[in-house]
Amino acid sequence: MMRIGDDIAHNIALLRNGINTFLMARLTEEGVVGLAPSHGAVLVALYEGGAQPMKAVCDRVNRDKSTLTVLARKLESLGYIRREADKNDSRVTILCLTEKGIAFRALFERISEELRRTVWGDASEREKEAFCRQLSEMTKRIELAASGARAGADTP
Repeated sequence: MMRIGDDIAHNIALLRNGINTFLMARLTEEGVVGLAPSHGAVLVALYEGGAQPMKAVCDRVNRDKSTLTVLARKLESLGYIRREADKNDSRVTILCLTEKGIAFRALFERISEELRRTVWGDASEREKEAFCRQLSEMTKRIELAASGARAGADTP
Protein backbone atom coordinates (compact mmCIF):
# COMPACT_ATOMS: atom_id res chain seq x y z
CA MET A 1 0.00 0.00 0.00
CA MET A 2 1.39 3.40 -0.97
CA ARG A 3 1.84 5.99 1.73
CA ILE A 4 1.89 9.74 1.36
CA GLY A 5 5.24 10.68 -0.12
CA ASP A 6 6.02 7.33 -1.73
CA ASP A 7 5.43 8.84 -5.16
CA ILE A 8 7.45 12.01 -4.53
CA ALA A 9 9.65 11.65 -7.64
CA HIS A 10 6.58 11.11 -9.82
CA ASN A 11 4.79 14.13 -8.33
CA ILE A 12 7.82 16.39 -8.76
CA ALA A 13 8.14 15.26 -12.38
CA LEU A 14 4.44 15.98 -12.97
CA LEU A 15 4.83 19.43 -11.40
CA ARG A 16 7.83 20.24 -13.58
CA ASN A 17 6.04 19.06 -16.71
CA GLY A 18 2.95 21.05 -15.77
CA ILE A 19 5.01 24.18 -15.16
CA ASN A 20 6.75 23.82 -18.52
CA THR A 21 3.41 23.25 -20.29
CA PHE A 22 1.92 26.31 -18.56
CA LEU A 23 4.90 28.49 -19.52
CA MET A 24 4.94 27.35 -23.14
CA ALA A 25 1.19 27.95 -23.45
CA ARG A 26 1.48 31.46 -22.01
CA LEU A 27 4.45 32.31 -24.24
CA THR A 28 2.53 31.07 -27.27
CA GLU A 29 -0.55 33.09 -26.26
CA GLU A 30 1.66 36.18 -26.09
CA GLY A 31 3.15 35.48 -29.52
CA VAL A 32 6.61 34.64 -28.18
CA VAL A 33 8.26 32.12 -30.50
CA GLY A 34 11.41 30.11 -29.90
CA LEU A 35 11.83 30.59 -26.16
CA ALA A 36 11.61 27.63 -23.80
CA PRO A 37 11.46 27.43 -20.00
CA SER A 38 15.15 26.49 -19.94
CA HIS A 39 16.01 29.99 -21.19
CA GLY A 40 14.32 31.59 -18.18
CA ALA A 41 17.16 31.02 -15.72
CA VAL A 42 19.65 32.68 -18.07
CA LEU A 43 17.39 35.70 -18.52
CA VAL A 44 16.85 35.98 -14.75
CA ALA A 45 20.61 35.88 -14.17
CA LEU A 46 21.06 38.76 -16.61
CA TYR A 47 18.03 40.70 -15.33
CA GLU A 48 19.32 40.48 -11.77
CA GLY A 49 23.07 40.68 -12.35
CA GLY A 50 23.48 42.64 -15.55
CA ALA A 51 26.11 41.74 -18.16
CA GLN A 52 28.44 39.04 -16.86
CA PRO A 53 30.89 36.34 -17.94
CA MET A 54 29.47 33.01 -19.04
CA LYS A 55 31.26 31.33 -16.12
CA ALA A 56 29.33 33.50 -13.64
CA VAL A 57 26.05 32.68 -15.39
CA CYS A 58 26.94 28.95 -15.39
CA ASP A 59 27.45 29.09 -11.64
CA ARG A 60 24.28 31.07 -11.08
CA VAL A 61 22.00 28.82 -13.17
CA ASN A 62 23.74 25.56 -12.20
CA ARG A 63 24.50 24.52 -15.78
CA ASP A 64 27.73 23.39 -17.37
CA LYS A 65 29.47 25.51 -20.00
CA SER A 66 28.33 23.41 -22.98
CA THR A 67 24.67 23.58 -21.92
CA LEU A 68 24.86 27.32 -21.31
CA THR A 69 26.54 27.80 -24.69
CA VAL A 70 23.56 26.16 -26.42
CA LEU A 71 21.09 28.26 -24.41
CA ALA A 72 23.05 31.47 -25.05
CA ARG A 73 23.33 30.82 -28.79
CA LYS A 74 19.57 30.33 -29.00
CA LEU A 75 18.86 33.49 -26.99
CA GLU A 76 21.30 35.37 -29.21
CA SER A 77 19.71 34.05 -32.42
CA LEU A 78 16.31 35.20 -31.11
CA GLY A 79 17.72 38.65 -30.33
CA TYR A 80 17.37 38.59 -26.51
CA ILE A 81 21.08 38.65 -25.68
CA ARG A 82 24.44 39.22 -27.32
CA ARG A 83 27.77 37.60 -26.61
CA GLU A 84 30.89 39.75 -26.49
CA ALA A 85 34.56 39.05 -25.86
CA ASP A 86 35.78 40.52 -22.58
CA LYS A 87 37.84 43.65 -23.29
CA ASN A 88 40.54 42.49 -20.84
CA ASP A 89 40.59 38.79 -21.75
CA SER A 90 39.39 37.67 -25.18
CA ARG A 91 39.02 34.08 -23.89
CA VAL A 92 36.13 35.23 -21.68
CA THR A 93 32.67 35.64 -23.19
CA ILE A 94 30.34 38.21 -21.66
CA LEU A 95 26.57 37.78 -21.94
CA CYS A 96 24.55 41.01 -22.27
CA LEU A 97 20.86 41.73 -22.68
CA THR A 98 19.79 43.47 -25.88
CA GLU A 99 16.99 46.03 -26.09
CA LYS A 100 14.64 43.17 -27.00
CA GLY A 101 15.80 41.22 -23.94
CA ILE A 102 15.31 44.22 -21.68
CA ALA A 103 11.86 44.93 -23.17
CA PHE A 104 10.84 41.28 -22.63
CA ARG A 105 11.36 41.57 -18.87
CA ALA A 106 7.88 42.98 -18.14
CA LEU A 107 6.14 40.09 -19.91
CA PHE A 108 8.55 37.60 -18.36
CA GLU A 109 7.75 38.88 -14.88
CA ARG A 110 4.00 38.94 -15.56
CA ILE A 111 4.00 35.31 -16.74
CA SER A 112 6.22 34.33 -13.79
CA GLU A 113 3.76 35.94 -11.37
CA GLU A 114 0.83 34.12 -13.04
CA LEU A 115 2.76 30.87 -12.64
CA ARG A 116 3.41 31.53 -8.94
CA ARG A 117 -0.25 32.35 -8.30
CA THR A 118 -1.34 29.21 -10.15
CA VAL A 119 1.13 26.90 -8.40
CA TRP A 120 0.62 28.25 -4.88
CA GLY A 121 -3.13 28.81 -5.04
CA ASP A 122 -4.28 29.90 -1.59
CA ALA A 123 -1.27 28.53 0.32
CA SER A 124 -0.24 30.68 3.27
CA GLU A 125 3.23 32.21 3.56
CA ARG A 126 3.96 29.71 6.32
CA GLU A 127 2.95 26.78 4.09
CA LYS A 128 5.10 28.12 1.25
CA GLU A 129 8.11 28.50 3.55
CA ALA A 130 7.69 24.99 4.99
CA PHE A 131 7.32 23.42 1.55
CA CYS A 132 10.32 25.29 0.12
CA ARG A 133 12.45 24.38 3.14
CA GLN A 134 11.54 20.68 2.74
CA LEU A 135 12.15 20.78 -1.01
CA SER A 136 15.56 22.40 -0.46
CA GLU A 137 16.51 19.72 2.07
CA MET A 138 15.35 16.96 -0.30
CA THR A 139 17.43 18.50 -3.09
CA LYS A 140 20.54 18.57 -0.90
CA ARG A 141 20.04 14.93 0.15
CA ILE A 142 19.56 13.67 -3.39
CA GLU A 143 22.57 15.65 -4.64
CA LEU A 144 24.68 14.07 -1.89
CA ALA A 145 23.37 10.61 -2.73
CA ALA A 146 23.97 11.14 -6.44
CA SER A 147 27.56 12.15 -5.74
CA GLY A 148 28.19 8.91 -3.88
CA ALA A 149 27.59 10.03 -0.30
CA ARG A 150 24.75 8.50 1.68
CA ALA A 151 22.08 10.62 3.32
CA GLY A 152 22.44 10.42 7.09
CA ALA A 153 25.89 8.82 6.90
CA ASP A 154 28.65 10.29 9.01
CA THR A 155 31.16 12.19 6.93
CA PRO A 156 34.74 12.78 8.08
